[in-house]
Amino acid sequence: MTLKELEQVTVLALKEGSIDAFNLCYDLYYKALCSFANFFVKQPAIAEEITQNVFLEVWINREKLPVNSSVKGYLMTAVKHDCLDHLKHKKIEEKYAGHYLRTAHESYEDIFQELVTRDLQISLDLAINKLPKHCREIFLMSRYNYIPYNEIAANLNISVKTVENQIGKALKIVRKELAPFL
Repeated sequence: MTLKELEQVTVLALKEGSIDAFNLCYDLYYKALCSFANFFVKQPAIAEEITQNVFLEVWINREKLPVNSSVKGYLMTAVKHDCLDHLKHKKIEEKYAGHYLRTAHESYEDIFQELVTRDLQISLDLAINKLPKHCREIFLMSRYNYIPYNEIAANLNISVKTVENQIGKALKIVRKELAPFL
């Protein structure tokens, strides 16, 4: 009996549900198929899992096995396709994992920036509220309403030099209060 005839008999026995034929194929080809799979996936545990899944699929779909094909060739082709599918799936997982990490990092950065900005604004408001009334009024006119010093002086009936001194005093107090942020 030639090797091709032996394989045809084995395939026919497999198609009829022969456990002995299945065990023969498993014993003959399992290690070689694991090595072949490992060539693609570079992870022995994954290679074994792929090979076991191929044998499981062969057993489940044994009635559909092509009679004229080589058992070894059929198994190697199945292992190769499963390895390539695994690698494609892994590449997709890595792509989405990278996207998720970038998005999560960006979200974290946005939330962190928002918190820092809110804390800074609260601290700034507290610092401004600590200013003496006249100093606060001049500071707010200058920094929030963008009124020039000479107009502030004219509105409050004070000298430009007093406005400058009050702004300097306000900035000194605000800087001291905001020191943790600077």
